[in-house]
Amino acid sequence: MWKFFLANKDGKPVSVTDDNCLSVSDCGAPPFGKQKTIIFNQFFTDDGLTTGSNDLGIDGSVTPVEFEILANNDADRYITRISFVLGYASSGNMYEFADDTALANGVKVSYFDSFGDEVIIMNPKANLSFMRASGIEVSILDWQTRNFAASGDYGYWVNIDLAKIMPPYGIKLDIGTKQRACITIRDDCTKAILFNCFGFGFERI
Repeated sequence: MWKFFLANKDGKPVSVTDDNCLSVSDCGAPPFGKQKTIIFNQFFTDDGLTTGSNDLGIDGSVTPVEFEILANNDADRYITRISFVLGYASSGNMYEFADDTALANGVKVSYFDSFGDEVIIMNPKANLSFMRASGIEVSILDWQTRNFAASGDYGYWVNIDLAKIMPPYGIKLDIGTKQRACITIRDDCTKAILFNCFGFGFERI
């Protein structure tokens, strides 16, 4: 529903939406005013804090281990992109995880709302699954590279654009809530000598 108000001395009406946004043309320049957002970036860690461990290359086959980014108590937090990096000792194949067999349960990427309900974003079990989730076209010959965690090792990285999956701003973690983004390790991932995930986005202040 649209509401109309007289906005200037000539009585020209301006359209205002129900969420109090003006319907105007783009002037091609940012409006004057204070900056309302700040850049956010953090590893997914085992306690959700910047001081926690970000090493996803662990054994979660018996007891799954969660790595998190938590909501902020002072600002709404938006995660627009997550970036995985995976390094391993020898050359791997697309159907493997790192340079070993594919995972049985997968690396579950999800988020939890204020009611504690979980929404699963992806659950890759093999190198190919990570590549597919990234949405990039991958050459079968050059999807992995060298020298990630040590001289001569192999590896790759993938970026998952959450803003495209959930437009326009990706995953929102509401201010002061128990909402969280989560990566759950449910298999033995110790074959990975380098395995972590970084979250990028912004906070609305």
